[in-house]
Amino acid sequence: MPSKKKGGPDTIASLRSVVPSIFDAAQRSATGHRKHAVALHTLQTQCHDVDAEELTGEDAFNKEFIRNLNKVLGIKKREPSADKVVKLVATFVQVSHELDMQAVAKAKQADDDVFSADTDVDTVSSRFVELLIKYLLQGFQAKEKLTRMRCCQIVAMSVTSLGEIDEQLYFDLIRKLTERIRDKEASIRVHAAIALSKLQSGEDEDGGQVTEALLGLLQHDPSAEVRRAVLLNIEKNPSTLPFVLERARDVDPTNRKCLFLKVMPPIDYHLLSIEDRERLLAAGVNDRDINVKRACVRMVGESWLTFAEENLLELTSSLDVVDSPVASKVLQALFTSYPEIPENLQFDNDTWDSLTPEMIFIIRSILEYYYERKDADQIDKHLPEVMKLAQLLESFGSKLENEENEELRPDFEFVIHQLLLIAKMSDFPDELGRRQMLTLMRKMILVPEIPENNIEAITDIIRKLSINEQDFIRIMVEVVSDVREMPSIVDSSVEQDAATEALLISMKSLMIIKYILQRCFDTLSEGSSMYGLLTECVVPAVQSSELVLQDYGIECLALCCLLDKNLAIDNLALFVQAALEGKNELRTKGLSALLDLAFMYGISDLATSVGSASDFVGILYEEFANGDEKTQAMVGEGLARLLYAHRIPEPAKVLEELLVLYYHPSTSSNYALRQCLTYFFPAFSYMAHDNQAVMQQVTVSTICRLGGVLKQQTGDAQNGATQGQAAQQIVAWSDPRILEAISAMNSGSSGSRSTVRMGGYTQLGIDTLKRVFKAAPATRKVLVQTLNKLALDESSPMTQLQQLFVLTRALTQQELITDMVTRNALARFEASLLKLLDIEKAEDVNLESWLEEPEMASVFEFVASLDGEGEHDEADGANSSDEDAGDLEADSDLDSPVRPAQSLLLGGLTVGSAMPVPMSLRSRSPLKRAREERIEELTREIDELLDSDDEDNDDDGNSYMSAEE
Repeated sequence: MPSKKKGGPDTIASLRSVVPSIFDAAQRSATGHRKHAVALHTLQTQCHDVDAEELTGEDAFNKEFIRNLNKVLGIKKREPSADKVVKLVATFVQVSHELDMQAVAKAKQADDDVFSADTDVDTVSSRFVELLIKYLLQGFQAKEKLTRMRCCQIVAMSVTSLGEIDEQLYFDLIRKLTERIRDKEASIRVHAAIALSKLQSGEDEDGGQVTEALLGLLQHDPSAEVRRAVLLNIEKNPSTLPFVLERARDVDPTNRKCLFLKVMPPIDYHLLSIEDRERLLAAGVNDRDINVKRACVRMVGESWLTFAEENLLELTSSLDVVDSPVASKVLQALFTSYPEIPENLQFDNDTWDSLTPEMIFIIRSILEYYYERKDADQIDKHLPEVMKLAQLLESFGSKLENEENEELRPDFEFVIHQLLLIAKMSDFPDELGRRQMLTLMRKMILVPEIPENNIEAITDIIRKLSINEQDFIRIMVEVVSDVREMPSIVDSSVEQDAATEALLISMKSLMIIKYILQRCFDTLSEGSSMYGLLTECVVPAVQSSELVLQDYGIECLALCCLLDKNLAIDNLALFVQAALEGKNELRTKGLSALLDLAFMYGISDLATSVGSASDFVGILYEEFANGDEKTQAMVGEGLARLLYAHRIPEPAKVLEELLVLYYHPSTSSNYALRQCLTYFFPAFSYMAHDNQAVMQQVTVSTICRLGGVLKQQTGDAQNGATQGQAAQQIVAWSDPRILEAISAMNSGSSGSRSTVRMGGYTQLGIDTLKRVFKAAPATRKVLVQTLNKLALDESSPMTQLQQLFVLTRALTQQELITDMVTRNALARFEASLLKLLDIEKAEDVNLESWLEEPEMASVFEFVASLDGEGEHDEADGANSSDEDAGDLEADSDLDSPVRPAQSLLLGGLTVGSAMPVPMSLRSRSPLKRAREERIEELTREIDELLDSDDEDNDDDGNSYMSAEE
């Protein structure tokens, strides 16, 4: 520690020991950084006093400081000792600036005229800061990324304490930082963005350029850490706030969480428009990450409620509760996180007599909160009597009927709807209140202009007031009859007005019938009153020429079919026609009806109306080819549900189609479909062993089909999965080890793999190897690399492991695989098989004993059949390969046949007779073996000639050499 006495020559001489000791102490602990910074400043002042005119002592200090600083500039990121030294440098700059400001303040107090005109004073600290910044700016262009990162880090930590610096240096600093925010290293861009955000200024001419550069990073930088750095440090003003709010939809959950926890709480929500508040809250409460959702609720409960002066009514008034789709979720989440809020609220008679949309919304939200938790005491505490509710409904109904101001009518309709939702939560213990409420509901549903959501709420209330389902149906059938018999309110002489009124009455009747059917569960019979509504209202609507009536009619008919299986079978052709030939909503409802009925009764029972189960599924396949993205997503989700519920007789074919569709380039922009299938495939595969067996069954064929499908990727679709990536994912869904682990985790026991379950997984490897012999070159490479992903173990059946080895050995000795990577992959797989078979090397395999095993006959027969196919291909010639390649692109279901020269198999693996082939011949290919046999035959002939005529030795020798060549 340097002394505070005036410096001398000894001070400069001690720099080599004092400065390194301070740096060494600083990197050991971060607690004494300010003390070390003060010591450095004292030493700097003493060095300056040695030669105040020539500044030789000051230069010596600067050189020693830079020398020690250089030692940490090349140290890797997140190294604690280096980070502490960087913090020491930033603290030193900060302390120097603070001491300079204190000196200026003291000088002003001593003499008011001193520095009164100019506060830009040249001091030891200011000269050091300029020297340091200029030196670090040189490091911005360094070749080593660590040096660039450390220089940007020091500048970012020191920039707020720079004080007054040269104007040219200031603009150089901005220019160099702007260059570094485009650095290829994300860590450098982070520190450059932090430093640049601290140099924003609305008064400077470059202030707009700096903000624009930071907004570009915030929107488009691929690194989540860089976007987070800008999000936390950029100046929040009306021009940047819209871009900040966009981070509520950031792909990184940490960034979304930071927005709600750190960025938005200090900002008064009154500065945001109602639309911005709605979008922000919708993104937060609907976020799939629970931590982001909690951060959003915390922002509302701790920040927004504080700005609203702890007044929930004022906070709710800042939201458009009448049309808001998210306000209810926000209050429910707020009450869940802060249960003391609903507990402390009380509603007296004055509150009920002076209801506003915001107040009734709060009351309904609180009652719904307690209703979901079945807290009867709190519900009874806040819920008014049934008679009071009926009076309020009548009162607001009269106000709505007499209100002429169209701007106020939505508020009255909203209050009535909230009161109906409150009435649904009542148990109606008072018999007099029950009767009055039932009479009022029947009266309200007859109102000509009643909204559809109120019809649904009234239907729920009547269902709750009814004794049983038959009583409910009886009451609602009477209501429908009353609606259809309502007196006309238009001039009957005007034909167009009368037709419009009749159309509206029919629509209202069908709405009521729809809500009745949605709340019925008893089987529909011909003698029931609902059957009468079917024939009088639903069937005529289906046959109507009005599209809107057709839509409602198809929907009601589908609901009727869900209650009667025979009715569903009889009308299935009608739903098929609506799905294939309908327009817009009619087509969607026809598809929805087909999928719902298939889920209820199964495809096998319904398929008789359209032919077979394959025909029924084929109708759904047509929608994949001809439908829009919304229709594709609906059909994909429906088929996934049917597979999951085991409602499809041949699940393998449908599963394969869904897999191909999932990876198909044409669905790359259909996010709804892909999100559904992303959840479905692992859920289906890991639910049961039978499901996973289906996945294993279609794995190989799906991978081969994808070889042709993924060749069509162009443009943006190139970012999709490759054939190899798709293969790895499908094999993972077929892995029984994952299923066992999930089952063990759910049951709390240790999972064990059985031989039977691993048998299906091993069979997948056998099917893969068999397909390799016939697959296209690109697909062959993927299939071979997939073999090593199977991760077979000792629980695999021994016979299947032997079959795998026979096929692998046959493939190894062919010329099918030409690239070294694939050959090495196949060699690794063969080595793993030898290890599982407990055999040291391939030559030790006893194929004679395997030939006698009945279970091995199929694999040897397969190899023999390939040998015959190879001879046939060889006769056809090699010119067919181009045509085969074209066929592969035209039809992804087919693979290119094996080239003729590649189809001849290992003689030792071909079962041509009952006697096993000698091991000496099994190690060579048929072509090579035939050549060697011919050489041996010629050799024997030459030997005979040599024995008979010694004079022809030379000629025989030449013949021998010629034969050998």
